[in-house]
Amino acid sequence: MINSWLREVFMKLRGRFAQEQPEGTDRKTAHHGPDTFDQIYKAAAVKLPKIAYGIQKVAAMAHSRHLEGMSPEFKRKALLMALSAANTDESDVLNDLVIRQRALKEYEDAFLERVNLFEAGQLEQNRLRNEELAKITSQFRTRIQANLDEVETRHREFRDWQESKRQELDRFAEAAALCVPQKIVEEEKTPSNVTTMLRPTGTFR
Repeated sequence: MINSWLREVFMKLRGRFAQEQPEGTDRKTAHHGPDTFDQIYKAAAVKLPKIAYGIQKVAAMAHSRHLEGMSPEFKRKALLMALSAANTDESDVLNDLVIRQRALKEYEDAFLERVNLFEAGQLEQNRLRNEELAKITSQFRTRIQANLDEVETRHREFRDWQESKRQELDRFAEAAALCVPQKIVEEEKTPSNVTTMLRPTGTFR
């Protein structure tokens, strides 16, 4: 009975959820992960300067295997020599870094806002579904209680009938006592024993 109730609740909730979703939509396929860093830089409000050696190139050079084991001072001089050979000023590299940092920060803020909005939407849906679940649960509890009340009514009817039956048999016993000859009554000694002459159906032995 409980399994049947849970199945009916599930079917109702699934039907309500299907009505909430527009046809042809799939949240899993519609969702995509974070953009790549290159996508973020390209979409940045402030465009990156067009220089031969930006901060990405310098970072790659700083972690090159050719400079492994070198002191920080040696690495710094090597990078400065490379920038000089490429006619790139250090300030251009630092400006490129600032722009990329800003682009990443703006994307981070927008990303967090999207996550928070998504969370708010999901929480609102959960709230509505919890309300719907509580409503359906209340309806089923009402129906269950109605069934229990009906069972109690039937038991009460049975008890009332038993009382009526007792009264009926008492009336029969009183009437039967009037039909028994006085001599038999005296032999029985106790008037109440007249009822022993009755079968369960109310007939004489």
